Amino acid sequence: MQQGLDDDLYHRVEEYDEIGAFSEQEKLAAQMAERFVFDHISMRSDDDFWRRVKAVFSDQQILELLALIGFCLGIGRLLAVLDVANDCPVNLTSDPSEDPSFYSHG
Repeated sequence: MQQGLDDDLYHRVEEYDEIGAFSEQEKLAAQMAERFVFDHISMRSDDDFWRRVKAVFSDQQILELLALIGFCLGIGRLLAVLDVANDCPVNLTSDPSEDPSFYSHG
């Protein structure tokens, strides 16, 4: 894979918070993506989350990251609805927000 993402890491990316392969910034971006997908409404009022995000990302980076997450989510759903581009299977996992530790990353 390109940019240092080997097959093992690619298949374990959902374990981003446990495997020690990602920087704190990368882990926070992954958490932002999970929360945006599974529980975007609660993001608005989570002051601790936004404090952590703003400590490592500029306002422009936050906007760009959320725009990219939204775009990828939308395209993924579009492809799922049309049942196209299934060359890369997705491991469907349960909603991580159901895990009590989900909101306590950090």
